[in-house]
Amino acid sequence: MRKRIQFLGGAFVLMFALSFVMFRSASAEEMKHMHHGKNADMEMHHMHILMNHGLEMVTEGANLVMLAEMKMAPSLDHLTLEHGRHMITDGKELIDHTLSGHEMKSMHKAGHGDDPLMKYTHELGHAMMDYANIVDNMSMGDMSGDMMTMHHMHILINHAVDMAAEGSDLAMLGHMGMANGIDKESIEHGKMMKSDADKLLTEVMEGKAMTEMHKKGVKMDNEMMAETHKLGAAARKIIDLLSDMPK
Repeated sequence: MRKRIQFLGGAFVLMFALSFVMFRSASAEEMKHMHHGKNADMEMHHMHILMNHGLEMVTEGANLVMLAEMKMAPSLDHLTLEHGRHMITDGKELIDHTLSGHEMKSMHKAGHGDDPLMKYTHELGHAMMDYANIVDNMSMGDMSGDMMTMHHMHILINHAVDMAAEGSDLAMLGHMGMANGIDKESIEHGKMMKSDADKLLTEVMEGKAMTEMHKKGVKMDNEMMAETHKLGAAARKIIDLLSDMPK
């Protein structure tokens, strides 16, 4: 009887060991193919979320810089200005790291450089960096009259970009299919935010305030007006890309 128990015990240990080896082998195979198919798509969508966050840091930082330059709160203007610049710098670094860091290099080495979603990811990232560089280099100067109006336009444009990025995140989250009860609502609300961002940008760039400024003679030969239209065009590219993001 004791020998039989020892035999069964030995067989159990052997089966456990074999199962462990097989599990490790399967896990290794799964890791080996981690960058293939839907797993690669999931990784790239996580990159999109990181880039969206970096972009939001840039836009929020730019709004803080403009707020400080309006000089309405002397005791806080310096802190507001420094924190805004810090957010712009960190946001740009996050976008740049996502586009060229270790994770991205690993995906290219795994053969995903020509994937349609990879090409989209780089196009989106470059559009974001173009936008970030515009706000980072935007002149402030005088904040009175038409200049103040244009900086309010910049804040609205930044907000439109934020809405598109947040809407994109909600849509991606819903498409990941992790919460069946709420996924559809997440997707639909994300779509609505992206649509509203599109409408807001159009109103800023083509609406009453812009039309009146042009009628007053503030046209493209005005440096700040030229920067405003440049920012609007860069925002349009990002919003269009986010609205057309592949699932």
